Amino acid sequence: MYTEQRRLFSRILQILESQMVSIRSFAGEANDAEVWVTFVVSSEQDKAYRIEALLHRSEDVRRMSVLTES
Repeated sequence: MYTEQRRLFSRILQILESQMVSIRSFAGEANDAEVWVTFVVSSEQDKAYRIEALLHRSEDVRRMSVLTES
């Protein structure tokens, strides 16, 4: 399980890097059943939606909330 969690964190960071956003914070925690990740990036709104779409395509991502600053 630990290796799978690390891979998921790595995939999320790769997606953020591929979108060339500035990562302000990134935190993750896990238990036997789920992994929670919270991150803050500096990005334009259209890029935030693109990141959300890319994360939804990941087979390990089940739920997500994207907040944008108005």
